[in-house]
Amino acid sequence: MTDVSWADKLSAVSAGLGVLTAGIALLIARTANEAAHQSNRAAGQANATADSVAQIERYRWQYEMTPRFDVKITRLGPGSDQASLMLTFEGPPALERLDEIEIEIRDDGYTHGVGLAGGPDEQQIAETIWGPYRFKPGINDSSADGRLSPAVPLELGGWLKRALEGSFHPSWTDQEYWSERYAGAPVRLWVRCRREGYQPWTLTYNVEVTDPQ
Repeated sequence: MTDVSWADKLSAVSAGLGVLTAGIALLIARTANEAAHQSNRAAGQANATADSVAQIERYRWQYEMTPRFDVKITRLGPGSDQASLMLTFEGPPALERLDEIEIEIRDDGYTHGVGLAGGPDEQQIAETIWGPYRFKPGINDSSADGRLSPAVPLELGGWLKRALEGSFHPSWTDQEYWSERYAGAPVRLWVRCRREGYQPWTLTYNVEVTDPQ
């Protein structure tokens, strides 16, 4: 039987302790690494949450600062095809002013097809104002087709007044049909607003045409 010397025993114990120490060090390193990953994930989640909250706050602020307008359209007289649009900037008070406000006549919202024999093509449909009124071309720099009143600045409490006239019937129909089609129909508008430091706003209005009081 071979005797194991104390030196051999001590060497074996030292080797075992070395393996144990290495194992403990590896475990500690893995634990630290996992903790670091968890910390990074937590930090990433916190940043994502902060970004989401900030985005929601920006949306809320943008919504609360949405311009408010009073929009009226009045005929110039009973049975007249001339009318006046009055737009008043009413709020919110904190907005104070708009760098630009642009008004566009919208179409009636229906789909107007092409392809019928003798019918209009896409360009003719696009050029037609499908509604009861248009801006009087050239007045207040309104576009030649009467669809657009160009952008101008406006302060809180200020107003814009724009001249309207009956829209023209397209060549493939007649005025009687056109007048009956849009009798009593509202004037549909886009109102586009811009202010430095804010996202642009696009507002829609359906405005009934009234007779003068």
